[in-house]
Order: sequence, then C-alpha cells, then structure tokens
Amino acid sequence: MDLRRVGRLFLPVPALLATHLRSLLRTSAPSMRRAPPVVYSSSPIRAGCVPLALLLLTPLLSAAPPNGGSGGAPDQPAPLDRPVTLPEDVADLRAIEARVKAVAAKVVPCTVAVRVGTAQGSGVIVSEEGYVLTAGHVADEPGQKAVFVFSDGKTAEGTTLGIHRRADAGLAKIDDEGPWPHLEMGDAPSQLGAWCVAAGHPLGYQEGRPPVIRLGRVLQSRPDAIRTDCPLVAGDSGGPLLDLEGRVIGVNSRIGGSVKVNVHVPVGVFRDHWERLVKGEAWDDGTPGKDSSEVRAAFGQVVAEAAACVVRVTCDGKDAALGTIVGPDGWVVTKASELRGGPIECRSRDGRTWQAQIAGLDPEHDLAMLKVEAAGLPNIPWADEPRPAVGAWVAAPGTEEGKPLAVGVIGGPRRKIPQKGGVLGIGVDHADHGARVVKVLPDSPAQAAGLQIDDVITHVEGDPAEGLHELIAAIRRHPPGHTVRLTVQRGDETLEISARLARIDTPGARKRELQNRSHVGISKRHDNFPIVVQHDTVLRPGDCGGPLVDLSGQVVGVNIARAGRTETYCIPSDVLLTRMYDLMSGRLRPAEGEPEPQADDADATEPDNDSMGPQQDEEEDGPERHEDADGSSESESGDRPLKLAADTDVVYAMR
Repeated sequence: MDLRRVGRLFLPVPALLATHLRSLLRTSAPSMRRAPPVVYSSSPIRAGCVPLALLLLTPLLSAAPPNGGSGGAPDQPAPLDRPVTLPEDVADLRAIEARVKAVAAKVVPCTVAVRVGTAQGSGVIVSEEGYVLTAGHVADEPGQKAVFVFSDGKTAEGTTLGIHRRADAGLAKIDDEGPWPHLEMGDAPSQLGAWCVAAGHPLGYQEGRPPVIRLGRVLQSRPDAIRTDCPLVAGDSGGPLLDLEGRVIGVNSRIGGSVKVNVHVPVGVFRDHWERLVKGEAWDDGTPGKDSSEVRAAFGQVVAEAAACVVRVTCDGKDAALGTIVGPDGWVVTKASELRGGPIECRSRDGRTWQAQIAGLDPEHDLAMLKVEAAGLPNIPWADEPRPAVGAWVAAPGTEEGKPLAVGVIGGPRRKIPQKGGVLGIGVDHADHGARVVKVLPDSPAQAAGLQIDDVITHVEGDPAEGLHELIAAIRRHPPGHTVRLTVQRGDETLEISARLARIDTPGARKRELQNRSHVGISKRHDNFPIVVQHDTVLRPGDCGGPLVDLSGQVVGVNIARAGRTETYCIPSDVLLTRMYDLMSGRLRPAEGEPEPQADDADATEPDNDSMGPQQDEEEDGPERHEDADGSSESESGDRPLKLAADTDVVYAMR
C-alpha cells in the first residue's frame, strides 16, 4: 500500500497543541534527525484546523524531500480567520498585510544569492542540512562549486546537485554542517487568486540589500508551472514563491514581456524527483533540442578529423581555453586574452601533456601562437572554401572523439566588430576649437580627474577635438579602463588632465547585460575584432580557441569569443592563415618581463548566467522556455563602472 496516496485527515486541534505534537514527533526519534520524514499534503490549512498527515520514512532517508519548520526563521504565522482572495475592505487589507509581514520576516533568512562561477541567481534553503532549491538554469550543471550569500552578507560554500532541465528545477547543497535556517516545502496552490509572496535578488546580489519580497496572486496553476503577477526580473531566478503560511510553493523560473507573466516551478516538481536531484542527475524529459546529445550525435563523423587537432590549454593548472594544432611539429593557436598566470600547458585528448611557450601574439585578433616540444602531431584539415554561406551547419569539435561541444549555423556574413568605448561622464556643448563642459556627473571619471563646468576640451591624446562630435568619437575609440590625456582650456590657462574611462552602469544597461550573458557567460574579450564570422553555437568562454568545421569536416575558422546570448565569433581560416607566418616567426614573441595578455574589455567575465532565465511571451500557456543571465561589478582590469540612477543620464555619460 502506498501511504502517500492516503488522503489528509483534518482534526480541530488548537494551534498550540499541534505545535507541541510536531515537536514530539521530531524529538521521538533523534537518530532520524538528519533525515526528517516526509509530510505529504495537498490542501491549504483550514481556519481553526491543523492538518495531520501520515509520515513516510523511506529506506533511503537522505533522499527524502525535506519538510518541517523554518529553523532559525520566525515561527509559522497564525492562519487567517477566513481566506481572503479579493479584499473587500480595509480589514481584509490589514489581514493580508499582517500575513505578508510575517512571511517576509520568515523568508529573508532562508533566501540566498547563488553564485556558480561568476553566475548569479537566487535560491531558498529547505532543510536544516542545507539543501537549496533553485532554478535549473542557475545551477547549470551538476557537481559545480557554488557560493551562497545570506541576507547579512555572510557566505557558505556548496555544490550543485541534480537538474531537471525541462522543468527548470535545480538542487544544490551547502557543504558546511547545519543546522541552517530553512523553510517548509508546501504544496502547489489549489485556488486561483490566492495571494503569494516571491523573494529573490533582482538584478543580482547587492551588498547591504537583503532579499527583496514582492506580493502577487496566483493567476494560473498547472503541475508543471505556476503563473503569478509577482513582478520578477533577472537575478530572481531560483528564489522562492511562498503562500501566506510562509511555505515554499514554487521557485522563480522565467518572465514574459508583461509584468503579469512571471512563471515559477511548482514545488511538487522537486518533491516528485527528489531522489534523482539529490543523486546529482541531470535530465530533460522534453523534445531533444538543437544542442541535445541526440542531435550532436549526427555530427560525430563530421568532427572526427578536426577533433584530433584540439588540445586543452591550461594556465597554472587551471583550464583557460582550447587550442588548435596548426602544425605537426608543435604549433598551437589559441585565444590570447585567456592566457593569464602561471606556466602554460597543452593537453591532448589521449592524455599527453606538453609545456608551452608563447611564440607570438596578435592582439588585434586576440590570437596567441604556442610552441610545444612535440612532433608527428595531426595535420589540420583546412577548408578549401573558408566562406560558408549564411545558414550553413557548423560544429565546434572538443577533445572527445565524435562528440562536438556545440552545433549551430552561420548567422551572417563576415563583419568587423567595433570596440565598446569608455565614457567620461560629462555633458558637452559646442565651443570654438573644442567642446565646452556643461555638466559633470558625480562619481564619474571626469569628476575624479578634476574637470569643471565651462572647461573647453581641445585635444584628446594630443589630437585636436574641434567640436562636440569629434570629442565623442575620440573618447569612444578607447575602452573602459584606459587613461586618456585631455588638453583643457580653463579661462586663460591650458591644462593637461588624465582621466581613466569608465563603462556605463544603469538599471537598463544592467538588465541588458544580465540577459546577454545568457547561461554560459561571455568572453573577457568579446569585441574590437577586425573581421569575424558569427554563428549561433552555444560555446562556453573557456571553450574558445578551438576549430569550427563545416559539414565536410573542414576547418572554416577558429572560435575566438563568446559574445552574447545569440552569438559566438570565429576568425575565418583564410584570415588566420595570413597571420600564421608572423606568429611563428618569433617577431611577435612577447619580450621578457612583458605583461601577460589581458582582455581590454572592462565588463566581460565568464558565465553570469542567471537572468530570469527563460522568458515567456504569452500570458496563458506560453511558448517554450528560453534561458538568460546576471551582475555588474568592478572588472578584473580594475576599472570602475559609472553608476547612473536613470537611463536618461546616458546622454551625458556617452559624451
């Protein structure tokens, strides 16, 4: 007999007595404390009643979904005297307000920011052992190191566990021993219009700001999705959705174009697949997608020859990029800006490892030529016609034989990728032989450099800036973090002023950046290329540097950057071949003591993968999920963002 199918029994027991009974149940079997029993329930608490459910102890106690109180969080709020869906008067509003306040106090200690690499999202602790529910696209892959940030700024380390990709459900666990503050896992809402509370870290974790709560109502409830009008945004993914009893009923997953379209993974999905999630399994019950193993298997023969020419490049023992063998006597080309720190090694798919030296650098294309002491390496199959048509299939071979890392199509004709320019943070107007400063934004590079209103900027880096547009163009030629030299006329005095350019940081820019970082992140250097071919394979930044092949298995280019949610760039093979001799000649070898290659783009990092991952455009059933991403902070190169309160201030920042 399956006890889980037995219905619930409601007895009119006072709340205090029920609390005492639960306490007795928890303390009667101390040996079971690390694996609390499962309470199966299917209905909201009725007024004046306490649900008593059958307790199921499975043989595999560690795999049982957690349930119970909230640890160090406030006690369970008292039930409403009567259910309130549509409030009729101020008394109803006050009743709802009281419950929301109680839920807010309960949820904040148990809601965490989740960082996987440099990816950010949210999560909720649901057991004293430290199991954390989150969105599948936040956890990304099983077995990854995770950092959990609590409302007081303290952190704990953990590991991602299982992922149900189709449902967008992910599980992680804090490594350190508890007990941890946690919330009870409830049930999916049984009543449309029920009030609910969502929590999370909108636009990513911000120091000094605890998890933010939002109120809404259940607009739709299905076994695979709950839709509410609790307004969510990138960064909230993985945070909890709670009923007014303070129980987790779902996990934030995705948003649509309307503020009323906010979709959550029902908590039942986690409960139904708890054992698989705890074991660290990753699966997708849906139709295989473009990048599924089923589709990629068809490319096994296509990538076979080129895959023999792929090596893993490491710096100081850490994976940095892929490399492409371009000469049988030990020549390997890779992505230059990923080579930072420590000795460089190349590891082939058969396990051989060689020390590597940088033989040449091409900063314009972000290429590095490595030399290893090896002979008899495979010859690379260069394409006879390295200009694949738009829409042509391409695949990115990895180090595993017959298994491409990703597949896709050519997205457009080859083109130049301009550099993202830095900003001064000033407003300017026309002046004779220059541009006059009419506004200096606070905390901007201009303010730090000492620029003042009515200063006239006449030169940038010694070149004349005859007017407003010339000045803007001159500044934008330099990346964030670059220090520009300005010639300034202040009254009768001529000054030389240096200013370190910043990147723009506004709410709108952060949101666009979070979404563009999409799932796997973007490369540290992903712009300012003289010519690239764009394709839609979803490559991790650390997998750039390897070859790209067409359906004939010939190499049409070398992947050089993951540039955004929709694009990966490769250097066409004919362009690469023109650079090969110089890179091998030794003339482009870095001098002794010369700094290592660095990405000159200020705002690029590896995966900032949460956003509101998937988005939904329809308010009812909605189309399939899509995935997104999060975060804005000081960059590795040390430049600081120019934080603006409103997007309208960009008109000044861009000048």
